[in-house]
Amino acid sequence: MTTGSTSIVAEAPGAAFTQGSVTADGFTVRYFEAGTGSPIVVLHGAGGPRFTVALDLLAESHRVILIEMPGWGDEPNTRTETLAQLADTVAEAVAAIGIERYHLLGTSMGGATAVWVALNHPERLISLVLEAPATFRVGATPPGPGVSPEEMVRRFRVHPERVPAFDAPDPAAQAKFWPLVEKLLASRPEYDEEVAALLPSCSVRTLVLFGDEDGIVPAANGRIFRRLLPNSIYLIVHQAAHDIQGDRAEAFAETVGDFVDRGLLFFLPETPTLINP
Repeated sequence: MTTGSTSIVAEAPGAAFTQGSVTADGFTVRYFEAGTGSPIVVLHGAGGPRFTVALDLLAESHRVILIEMPGWGDEPNTRTETLAQLADTVAEAVAAIGIERYHLLGTSMGGATAVWVALNHPERLISLVLEAPATFRVGATPPGPGVSPEEMVRRFRVHPERVPAFDAPDPAAQAKFWPLVEKLLASRPEYDEEVAALLPSCSVRTLVLFGDEDGIVPAANGRIFRRLLPNSIYLIVHQAAHDIQGDRAEAFAETVGDFVDRGLLFFLPETPTLINP
């Protein structure tokens, strides 16, 4: 059904997505795809790929491709040593799918990986969207295996009752990929000097989104991108924690869709903007 200009997805999130796989950098990389139109490649957070209402809404007018990064599927990943290497594998996988240029959406750890795609392969990107990126984590609280499920939900969601419900990762599943998360991300400093030095030379048009109640990476870290990245906008989403897609699906999809569609016509204010309910 539709309400105003926003379509509300009635089926379970991800119902329209089909699965495929390609070989990239010696890995078998799975991906999930739905929709037609301008391609939006999606990189998941540390918990692995997940389907959301927001991605379903974006797939109504775009070709959405959700990549399962190496190490989060059945195949282990002990070879990747840095986020830059992971980004190169992602770029190779997207090329193997047959997509030459695309919009890139990265969530949390996927956002940190997406930044490296933009730095190493800027010619491939039309635009970049970073949802609570974990590149800069000044004042962050690590969400490691020792955190209780209840506390994990509180940090990620203001509205855990909204579809899809947020569940803390299964401990057995988390044990498989968490060493990779620690090696690639948790071992990096809170303020990544290497990335900070490279961002001013990156010309990729970028939208940075943080929830105003993010319990993983404080929203103030978005100001670092706004200060260092020339062609960027920093937006704060009201009534959202780390999982903005889960807390504010319609607002997220509308904002991201407008940004990737309108290009330079998208309004780029100099100050952070609050997206209200």
